[in-house]
Amino acid sequence: MTKPLCVCVAGGTGGHINAALSVGEAFKEKNHDVLYLTGKRHLDYKLFQGESTIHLDSRPLRTNNPLTLVKNIFLNLKSFSGILILFVKRRPKVVVGAGGYVCGPTLMAGFILGVPVFIIEQNAVMGLTNKLLGWISKTIFVHFTKTKGLSEKLKRKVKVVGNPTRKSIQSVKHHPINLPLKILVFGGSLGAKQINDVIFDLIKDASVSDIEIHHQIGVATETPSPATSSTKYIPMVYIDHIQNEYEWCDIIIARSGASTVSELAIIKKPTLIFPFPKATDNHQFFNAQIFKEESDFSVEVLDPKLSHDASLESVKEFIAKAKRGELRLTQTPVSRNQACELIIKEIENHVRIS
Repeated sequence: MTKPLCVCVAGGTGGHINAALSVGEAFKEKNHDVLYLTGKRHLDYKLFQGESTIHLDSRPLRTNNPLTLVKNIFLNLKSFSGILILFVKRRPKVVVGAGGYVCGPTLMAGFILGVPVFIIEQNAVMGLTNKLLGWISKTIFVHFTKTKGLSEKLKRKVKVVGNPTRKSIQSVKHHPINLPLKILVFGGSLGAKQINDVIFDLIKDASVSDIEIHHQIGVATETPSPATSSTKYIPMVYIDHIQNEYEWCDIIIARSGASTVSELAIIKKPTLIFPFPKATDNHQFFNAQIFKEESDFSVEVLDPKLSHDASLESVKEFIAKAKRGELRLTQTPVSRNQACELIIKEIENHVRIS
């Protein structure tokens, strides 16, 4: 007997892709076949490796170049036609979009063929693609209760579930902070130049001592100059087993993409946030602000417009606070992330997929 097919769509960022993989994993546990549709960027190939995946040449519609817009519309229509044919041949029970412009043609194809479609909005500000797709979706799953950009009509479709997180991300044991201070630094799936530049100067600063840093620098970053003798520094292009790093570290310095914030809410270790200043609709800043409000441990958020020198001083002060024992540590037991279970349950309320 053929298993029911569930399609999960996402692309471009680790946050989008990991959410899709998490939901797909939950579908598989219910004995469903899962097909992933994504784009053709670096992470689309890396993170979906080994999964049943189709890569689409889908493009964004947000551009100031009229010729690029026409070209992108044509490519999206081409992808849309291919998806229609695919869905006619093998009709899915449900299509779930977890973010990225690749969701546009895929969810539209599903809707036209009468396949129930759902979207996941991970950020505190709803993206353009999801604003449009919200009108055809059965339910809009959101991470934050204060998600911005929702019209009154779309709010009626909203269900707050949190953000789907990989099962490999588990709560960690918390221990007293001892020297050397262990610092985990990462700027998202591809690294972050702003954070990298600050850390590269930090490790050469003789006034900072008794620290160990594990730093994800990204794929397009040159290895920095050697650190001072009092700093142990390990750069990594990509962190394949981040759970090990979460268990190792005392404090964290990171961006505030939705996937990162979701994981940090499970890990509950003192965190310094560098919101990406060029994030669409400034969503990383709003992610960070709400994360700070809802956290029972120290979370500090830097102004995205801070200069390099001011950012470096902020990092040094955060480290100094950690060494002095001034950072607030959580006293609350960590609850299991149930976003995937809630999403599947809600989908089953609309669609018989068994």
